[in-house]
Amino acid sequence: MDTQQPLFSTQYFIPPSSLINLQQARQRFGEQKIQLLVELMYTGDARADAVIKEIDELGTEAREKLNRGISYGLETVDHPSPAIQAFLEDIERYPNWVDMERLRRGSEAFLSIGSTWLTLSLGPGSLTHTYSSPSIASVLVKTGNLTKMAQRRLLETGTWNIASILPGGLLRGADGYIHNVQVRLLHARVRKTLLQRHWDQNAMGMPINQVEMTRTWLDFTYVPFSALHKFGITFTDHELSDLYHFWQYIAYLLGIDERLYRDVTDQKSAQEILELIDSTTEGASQDSKVLVQAMLEAITGILQPTLKLPPATIFNLVSAITRHLHGNTLADQLGIKKTWISMLMPAITLINRAQRAWNRRNPAAKQHSINRTVKIFQQIPPLEGPTTYQRNANDPTRSELPQTLTTQIK
Repeated sequence: MDTQQPLFSTQYFIPPSSLINLQQARQRFGEQKIQLLVELMYTGDARADAVIKEIDELGTEAREKLNRGISYGLETVDHPSPAIQAFLEDIERYPNWVDMERLRRGSEAFLSIGSTWLTLSLGPGSLTHTYSSPSIASVLVKTGNLTKMAQRRLLETGTWNIASILPGGLLRGADGYIHNVQVRLLHARVRKTLLQRHWDQNAMGMPINQVEMTRTWLDFTYVPFSALHKFGITFTDHELSDLYHFWQYIAYLLGIDERLYRDVTDQKSAQEILELIDSTTEGASQDSKVLVQAMLEAITGILQPTLKLPPATIFNLVSAITRHLHGNTLADQLGIKKTWISMLMPAITLINRAQRAWNRRNPAAKQHSINRTVKIFQQIPPLEGPTTYQRNANDPTRSELPQTLTTQIK
């Protein structure tokens, strides 16, 4: 049986000083939702945080047992320590709401988008909105990962995303399952390290808190689904329902509080919770601008071998797509340049809409698109060296923040 927390806490929390527009938000969303928001800004991930603490106390043997359990199951681990046992039991238990057939359909709905637009929805779509949060940007800049190693970090995010959405990727012990759990443990490691560095919780709440994790989850669901719609890549109601079911299970593996995602089943419900979060979040910071510009330059470098256009032209194209996806207000805040290529966006939308309609009328064409995307992703050469979250799993740092490798994909 699943054990669920009450939807709303009876404990009162003082809002972090970084929250804004609380009075207007109370009038729009209600006092109970605001109190839940505030509570979860002070909340990390108890199970994962306990594992990191235990590994630091017990050392290499405990870490090796954890990694074995993640890959091969708790039953293969002799005498696991308490926190590791509780963590493995939790991630191995399928919640009673999970429907394996809907996970399969959700994966296929995602793969039907095609590799090019999945890449564009990841960078200009998802990550632009993620980086616009001052608190998230602050954490990322403190790690030094994204300003210096934007391309590598983008490729690592793509590695996680692809592993998750490939057929069967979320089954126990599969690559996507392992990657999501490792990302969760990386978050716990960063959280512990920042707290040791006197992170100001009164101002920002817990580092990588439940609200920030939910916002990022929405950056890979609501934000790209909305962005793709603007370019003519639409989903039926059934496809969207399966997509959200698929991503709800990812949220479970990432340790996100069910109160924040279980009722998010379509674009309308997703929009409501994202507007609750965004309406109380300060606008983009200077850190946000730095991260977004680095990301756009990284996307340009990734696409150049495929598009075979001058880097300046690709950068203008990516900037135009980003501005079209997020609107002029956010684009201006983030310093995204205006370019004449914006005039091409309506034509691109018409082409996508026609292709989408054709695939919907022809199941064989849709399946061909899915198969082509799977083949492209499976043929992508592996990254040179482990991802940041893989290195954290195998060789964690204890006093320093995890750093992204400096090597690039060739």
